[in-house]
Amino acid sequence: MGFSGSWRMFVQALKTSYDHIGKVMLFNLIWFATGFAPILVMTYVPIDSDLFFAICLIGTFITLGGATAAVHYIMRQIIAGEDVAVRDFFAGFKKFFARGSILLFLALAGFTILIFNIWFSGNYPNTVFLVLAGFWVWGIIYWYSMLQFVFPFLTQQNIGVFKTLKRAALITLDNPLASGLLLIMGVVVIVLSAVLAAPLLIFTASFLALLQNYFYNELMLKYDTEESEEVPEVE
Repeated sequence: MGFSGSWRMFVQALKTSYDHIGKVMLFNLIWFATGFAPILVMTYVPIDSDLFFAICLIGTFITLGGATAAVHYIMRQIIAGEDVAVRDFFAGFKKFFARGSILLFLALAGFTILIFNIWFSGNYPNTVFLVLAGFWVWGIIYWYSMLQFVFPFLTQQNIGVFKTLKRAALITLDNPLASGLLLIMGVVVIVLSAVLAAPLLIFTASFLALLQNYFYNELMLKYDTEESEEVPEVE
């Protein structure tokens, strides 16, 4: 999938968001409330304790993984033209809670390791370490590109954590242009959402879930076609 196909997926995600704007906003709000629930509790409960802060922070990483998987689960159903209700979000949250939380933890761990490697390499004015620093920068770009397919694979194929990571890694390597364009689109949406603030609450997660699932669906068509061509006809 090239530039035109990637742009078509972006426009399709915008169109679907517009056609289902009420559901997009509703489930984004539920995602925000569910995913950031521990942090919200910490904000409104006046408990001055480092332990309480640590528990809420760790709890947010756990709930955010399940909520992100749930919003992908809902957006996949919307793309398929199915009716969705609030109970479907929580059904998805329950179904993918553990795997979604583990995937989010691994994603953050990967970023932490790569950023530490860049910092470590940058502290040594040596050609080898400078080359390694550049390598780690590309590692961050690839890691984030791969993560965009993690939740579509998880929710559409209902597979395990490591199989999800493996397939996301392979589809990114096999489709570098589409993955790179999806990365750029996602970063632009996140930056605009951070600047404007409001979209994060009512739009961003749902739209990114739509966009990533549209890209996933389009790319998977290629593999479905290849598999069908390999199957011999039975006379």
